[in-house]
Amino acid sequence: MRNHVFLNIIFVVGLVFTATSQESKSLKTTQHQTSSALAPEKVEEIQNKIARIESHLQAIETKRAHVLSSESETQLAIESGWFASMVEIQEQLITKKAELINYLNSFDDE
Repeated sequence: MRNHVFLNIIFVVGLVFTATSQESKSLKTTQHQTSSALAPEKVEEIQNKIARIESHLQAIETKRAHVLSSESETQLAIESGWFASMVEIQEQLITKKAELINYLNSFDDE
């Protein structure tokens, strides 16, 4: 009988200790995640993505100017749907760039 009571007491103490330990770990993890800033490597990576997007947008404009400078190229681009395709790509790139900038700015506000 004494062994059962002793084992039950040890079991309950172990349960309480484990539950308290897990709760403490989850609180520490939550506090760490909310107070963390963006790592410098991540900032640089995002800035590089933004620069590549800007470069891509500039390349589209350069190509558009080249195509518009030649009547035959312009006609070919219209027939193939190149202009419409480039507008769609530009919109996607501008949206992605805005998302990246907003993401970076969200860490500046904290």
